[in-house]
Parts: sequence; structure tokens; C-alpha cells
Amino acid sequence: MLRCSHVLCKVDDVRSVVRDYTELGFTVEWGSAPERAHNALVWFEEGPFIEFFQLPPAFRLLKWPMSAVNGVAAGERLVRWARPGEGWRDLALETDDTELAGVHSALRAGQLRVSRVMKGRRTRPDGDRVRYQFLAARPARLPFVVSAYDPPQRPAAVHHPNGARRITRVRMGVADHDRAAFDALTAHVRGDGLLAVEGAEHTGVIAAELDGLTRPLDPTRLHGAVLTSPARKD
Repeated sequence: MLRCSHVLCKVDDVRSVVRDYTELGFTVEWGSAPERAHNALVWFEEGPFIEFFQLPPAFRLLKWPMSAVNGVAAGERLVRWARPGEGWRDLALETDDTELAGVHSALRAGQLRVSRVMKGRRTRPDGDRVRYQFLAARPARLPFVVSAYDPPQRPAAVHHPNGARRITRVRMGVADHDRAAFDALTAHVRGDGLLAVEGAEHTGVIAAELDGLTRPLDPTRLHGAVLTSPARKD
């Protein structure tokens, strides 16, 4: 069974992102040592988190080597991540396990086109190594799948000075021509209400709703991320 793991926002300069989001009242964690980090994380005590990542457009040139080693779905995903511009770029679906072999087999049995299982790792700012696995589905507009982190990474307590407590909903637009593949993938997602699917011209994350915000967020400092508050029920 899968669940919403995190939403990914492509940015041009992760250091300016850390500065802006900290000043907006978020607690931001570097993905690795700040002097060489290419990503940063905004955690919540439960539910999905946000990952900001920086990736030069030239990485698109690695499409064919990546495809040859890990499958076409992996090469196409890399191109999607590396394309220019800031904003929501992907949605990750997570398992409870640190291995993806079972999920890979289940998705292929459902006629989904997926990459090989790939292994990733990073070194945290404190020097600890984090390991994980991931796989990509086709088309690249679909969410991808990631294993549980080894060791687990979610902080026991998270405090954001702006009051943000959790992501209550990830709004995902799905184009008609992607709907069959999207439904085949999300048939494995638990029904917790976090993923809200709506028709759209293009498939991709539309917005993440944040519960608990005590002050408005300046959209000019969000680096393309669309963060909203849940609609009030009168």
C-alpha cells in the first residue's frame, strides 16, 4: 500500500529558498551539508513533507544513459526534473518498506510501465547516511514511488513559527489522456483523503493545503510552490 510521501518543488537556488522560507516562518532542514546541498526539506510531524531541489538543466543530457541503465521511465523522469523553471515538479508515493521489489512486481502486474528499482542515498548535515529506493512510472507526469527511508528521517517534533502543522491535502490535476495510467498507479494508494484528484489540461501537482497557518505567505517568495489554507467550512 502506498501513501503520499512528499511534494517536490524545483528551484533555481536552494540557498535563497532556505532563506526565504525561514523568513516566512518555516523550519527548514538542509538535505546535506549546507555548503554542498542541492535540496532542503520542510517536515511536519505527520503526513507529507516538502522537498525543494536544485538541478541544472544540463542534466537532461543524461536522459539516454539513465534510460539505458534504469529504463526509459527513469530517463524521462530525469528530463522532467531538470527542465528549466521553478515550481511543483513531482509527487512521491511512499511504502512502509525499505525495499521496493514487491511494489515493482505489483505495478508491472497491473500493466504499468515502470523503471528498474534504483538505489539512492545522501549524507545528512550531521554526517549520518540515509538510504532509500525509488522507481519511476511512465508517463513521467505520474507520481513516482519511493521506499521508506533507512533509517527513518521524520523528526519527532516539528515547530514552524508561522503555525503550519501539516499538509491536509495535495491537489493533483490529471489530464484525460493520463487517467487510465494514473488510476492504475493510485489504485495502490490508501484512502486517507490526502490526495485530491481533479481533471486538468496537464497532469501535475496543483497545490498543497497547509493547516494551521497564522499569517499569509508572500507568493513572490515561495519559488513557484502553491501553498494554500484549507477552505473554511461555515
